[in-house]
Amino acid sequence: MCAVRTASPPGDVSVPSSAGDFYRALTSRNRGLLSSDDQQLLRHAVFLVAGCGSIGGAVVEPLVRLGAERLVLAEPDDYELHNLNRQHARLCDLGRNKAVVLAEWAAQVNPHARVEVDTAGITAASAARHVAAAAVIVDAVDVTVAPALACKYLLHQEASRAGVPVICGYDIGGVQLILVYDYRRPRTRVLGGRVTERDLAHPMRFLARVVPLRALPAEIFPELRRQQSGQAGSFPQLVYSALLFSALAPRLAVDLLAGRPVRRRIIVDAHHLPRTPGARLRADWARAGALARMAPAVLAYRRDPAAHQVSRETS
Repeated sequence: MCAVRTASPPGDVSVPSSAGDFYRALTSRNRGLLSSDDQQLLRHAVFLVAGCGSIGGAVVEPLVRLGAERLVLAEPDDYELHNLNRQHARLCDLGRNKAVVLAEWAAQVNPHARVEVDTAGITAASAARHVAAAAVIVDAVDVTVAPALACKYLLHQEASRAGVPVICGYDIGGVQLILVYDYRRPRTRVLGGRVTERDLAHPMRFLARVVPLRALPAEIFPELRRQQSGQAGSFPQLVYSALLFSALAPRLAVDLLAGRPVRRRIIVDAHHLPRTPGARLRADWARAGALARMAPAVLAYRRDPAAHQVSRETS
């Protein structure tokens, strides 16, 4: 647990001193758009945000502004300069733990919010405890390295055992892919049954099995070929792709809390939506061609993690 710094408003601004009056004022503009029942569900539910980078970091602000007051932020990493293109951080935050920074920010918006910080992230020692306390989990654990994938799988195993719904986000170029696993429903398998523990040592295999081909935008195929050819480097990410998750995940959380059915898969392409009909058609043809060349290699990788070399036909 880490201490959270708060700040007082300017002396000429009147802020209710009681938690109840403050909450009513904070959420007054939600009225008519969120029911009073939904608002109370939000206020009292515990949200576990596992991973506070692009996806997890983006969802904290809308949850707090919408009225969530109980959050657990689990994140082991510190902010680096290359994070500033998309994550909720400033220059003065570099070198500081992401969850600690986000908890401080949340306290600046709602000083009555109770935000627990776990700077170890999701671990074998903490996963069951964090999941058992949560009403909804936001899974934003890294998918690019094997140790993080093991933590992600453990998180879903515990969520399945405890019957806690999980909202996952993947920003892929201009696309935001959201996958919902409602483990309250009978026969919902861990990660939809698409992944086993033997897949966790191979991030590209994991992604090939979890991410549907229809979610891949045209601009990501050159990067996939680079990754599959064994070239080192981080996966490119954009701010507005992560922000799409921040806009959609809180609404999903409200519906899940209220027991309303939600879509299990949502795909939003920020690059495709603004295009004119002609530009869309050209982009669709380009994507179809790239997908036709790349699909055999991706499908092969789903079956065999050693098949990481891109064939001459797909390069």
